[in-house]
This record gives sequence, structure tokens and C-alpha cells, in this order.
Amino acid sequence: MAAPQLKLTSLRTAIPFKLVVTFSDGTWGTFNAASMLAERGEGTEALRDRRYFAQVDLVNGKPIWPNYFDISPLWLQEEMDKRGELQRPRPARRTGQIGGP
Repeated sequence: MAAPQLKLTSLRTAIPFKLVVTFSDGTWGTFNAASMLAERGEGTEALRDRRYFAQVDLVNGKPIWPNYFDISPLWLQEEMDKRGELQRPRPARRTGQIGGP
């Protein structure tokens, strides 16, 4: 059986050029897109305008802009993890008797 595909479950923008995201595996954080936008490319050119950047939408679990530029959720999560921007859910606290089964 294939592993479930990672998706975004929520997305909003923050100024300047940040994406606040939650992933389907429960991780979340704020991605600073400034370094991604600094790389020259046809898809990112329009995103350098703050108003345009804010037009991102969540489609089929990934962020996509009106010019059809999108970001892979897996790449986004890996980048956020490398940069220390990714938060992980805390393990559930166990309740019960001390020393009990």
C-alpha cells in the first residue's frame, strides 16, 4: 500500500512574502519565501509583487498562484525543516496510574 501523499490542509499569507501552512501530517509553520523569490525564474517573477504573492490559493493540497506557479508540499516541508521553520505536534501525554498496566 502506498504512503498517503503529503498535502497542505491550511494556507494563509503573512507580510512580507511568508506562507503560514499546516500539513496533513500535523506539522505546521511559517515559510519565508524571500530566498525562493530571489532565484530568477519566469514563475517567480510575478510573485515578487506583494499583492500578487497574496493571491495564492490552496488547490488540491498545494499552494498555487494565478500564473499557475505552485510549490510541492513535500519540497515545502523539507525546506521548512532545514531552516528550522517547521513545527511538529507534541506527543500526546499519557494518563493513567503510575506503575499500572
